[in-house]
Amino acid sequence: MRRGRIRRSAYALWLVVIGTMLPGFSAMAFVQSLRWSALLSPAFDQIATRFVGLSFFAAFLSALGGALLLRAQPSWRLLPIGDSAAQTLRPFTWAAAGLVFFGQLLITANALVGASAAASTAANALIALLHLALIAGVLVALGRLRAAAQPDPEKPARNSLLAIVALVVWLAVLVAFVATLTGYVNFALKTAQWMVWGAIVGATLYLMMTFTDDACRAALSSSNRIGRSANSGFGVGNRTVDQIGVLLSAVLRLMLIMLAFGAVMAPFGAGVTSVFELFGTLAGGITVGEITISPGAVLRSIAVLFVALAIMRGLQHWLVNSYLPTTAMDAGAQNSVTMVARYAGIIAAVLWALAALGIGMEKLAVVLGALSVGIGFGLQAITQNFVSGLILLAERPVKIGDWVRIGNQEGDVKRINVRSTEIQVADRSTLIVPNPELITKTIQNMTLAAPIGRIQLQFSVPIESDLDAVRTMLFTAFADQSEVLDDPEVKVFIDSVDGGRAKLNCFAYVASPRDAYPVRSALLFTLLRQFREAGIDLGATTTRMELIGTPPAVGAAGIMAGPTDAAR
Repeated sequence: MRRGRIRRSAYALWLVVIGTMLPGFSAMAFVQSLRWSALLSPAFDQIATRFVGLSFFAAFLSALGGALLLRAQPSWRLLPIGDSAAQTLRPFTWAAAGLVFFGQLLITANALVGASAAASTAANALIALLHLALIAGVLVALGRLRAAAQPDPEKPARNSLLAIVALVVWLAVLVAFVATLTGYVNFALKTAQWMVWGAIVGATLYLMMTFTDDACRAALSSSNRIGRSANSGFGVGNRTVDQIGVLLSAVLRLMLIMLAFGAVMAPFGAGVTSVFELFGTLAGGITVGEITISPGAVLRSIAVLFVALAIMRGLQHWLVNSYLPTTAMDAGAQNSVTMVARYAGIIAAVLWALAALGIGMEKLAVVLGALSVGIGFGLQAITQNFVSGLILLAERPVKIGDWVRIGNQEGDVKRINVRSTEIQVADRSTLIVPNPELITKTIQNMTLAAPIGRIQLQFSVPIESDLDAVRTMLFTAFADQSEVLDDPEVKVFIDSVDGGRAKLNCFAYVASPRDAYPVRSALLFTLLRQFREAGIDLGATTTRMELIGTPPAVGAAGIMAGPTDAAR
C-alpha cells in the first residue's frame, strides 16, 4: 500500500518538474538565441529576462495544477476529489498561469517603457479585476461542486473549516473589488495577487508534504531492505523502524510548513529568509544552564547510540553462539550472563550517547543528585524489582526451566527479566511474578538440584484377600513401567488394618517430578484392571450400623417386640 502511494506522489512531483523545466528552458533557449543573434536591444533585455522567469513560473503553475488534478488518470490522483471536480477545476489553473504570465509581463513592460501614471493605473486595475474574477470563479465552481455532491439539500454537508475559508476569501474579494472601484488600485492588486500566491503555495505544500510523508514511510519501513537491515544489524524492532519513519516525516513536514508560512508572508516583509534565520539560530544550539544542545549534537548522539547498540548486539551474539556454549554453564546460567551483559551494554551505550550530546558524567551526577530523593520515593518499587532481578540472575534460586509452585499456582519458569519473572502455568497462560516475590517469600522449586519425583499410591483391600498376591501384582505393575527407577527401590507397606480391610501404602520413584503424575495415572489404570480381573474389591469400606434399646413397636400382625430385641 505504501509503495503504491510513493509511486503516485513521485509521479506527480515528476510531472511538475518536467512540466516546469521544458517550457522554461525553451523560453530560455529562445531568448538566448535572440541575444546571440543581436536581435535584442539593451532596453528589451530586461523584458526578455523577465519573460524567462515568468515562463518558468507559469509553467510551474500549470504543471502543478495538472499533477494534482490528473484528469486522464484518476487512479493516480493525489487530491481526494472526483473526476467532475478535476475536469471543472483544470481550466482555472491554465487561466491562472496565463494571467500571472501576461499580467506580470505587462506590469514590467509599463515600468520599463515609462508608461504614464494613468496607463499604469488602468493596467493594474485590469489585472486586479481579472485576478478577482478568477478567484470568484473558483469559489463559485467549488460551491457548485459541493452542492452537486450533496444528495440531500435539506442536510447540507458540515465542514466548518472550508466554510470559514470560503467566507474569508469572499470578503477579501469584495474588499479588493471595492478598493478597485474607489481608486485604491495598488491595494486591490496586491490583495488579489497575495490570494493567488497563497493558493499556489498551499498547493505546492500539499504536494511536497504528501511526497515527503510517503517517501519517509516507504524508506523507513519494517518491510523493506532498510528496515530489515536495521533490525538485523542494530537490533531495532520493526515497530521502532516504522515509528522512526513517522517521526522523520513529521519533522520534515513541519519544516515545510514553516517554509510555506514564510513564503506566504513574503509580501509583508517576513519571508523565507526569516525562516532560514530561525533555522540558523536553532542550528547554533540552545543553551540550557551550562549545556548547549544543537541539532548536530543530537544527530551525533543518536549515531553514537546506534553504533554502541550495534556493538552490544554483536557482543551478545558472540556470547550466546560462540563463547557460552563452550563453558560448563547450563542454560539458566548462560541466560543470566547474557541478560547481565545486555543491560550493562545498554547502560554503557546510553552513557556514551549522553557524553556525545555534551552531558558528561559530572553533569549527569549533579542532575541525578538533585533528583535522588524524588527517584528514591517515586521509583522505589522499580528499584526493588531491578535489584531483586539481579539477585535472581546471580544466586539463581530459580532458573529457566525450573518447575516452581507459588501459592496455589505452579508452572515452568520461561523467562527471568530484571523486573519480573514469567511462569507458564498448566493452561498455557503466563503468570508474571514481580522479582521481590521470588526473593522475599517462600516458593517451592520442584526441580532445583535435579530432584527425583515420588509416586504414592494408597488404597485398601479386604483382609480376606491374598495379600501376598496383591503385593506381587503391585511389584509387577511397578516393574512394567519403564519410568519407575530401580534405585530407590519400590516400597509396599501395610499401613493399618481397620474395619476388615488392609490399608496399603506404596512408594515408587521416577527421574523427574514432571513424570510423577502421568506415571501414577498409568499405574492406577493397570492396577484397577488387574484387581477387577482377580476379583479383589477396591471399593469403600463397608459400614454396619446397629440400633440398640429401641422402644417397643407393634408389627402389622399385632405382635409386640420385647425391649431386649435388637434391630440389625
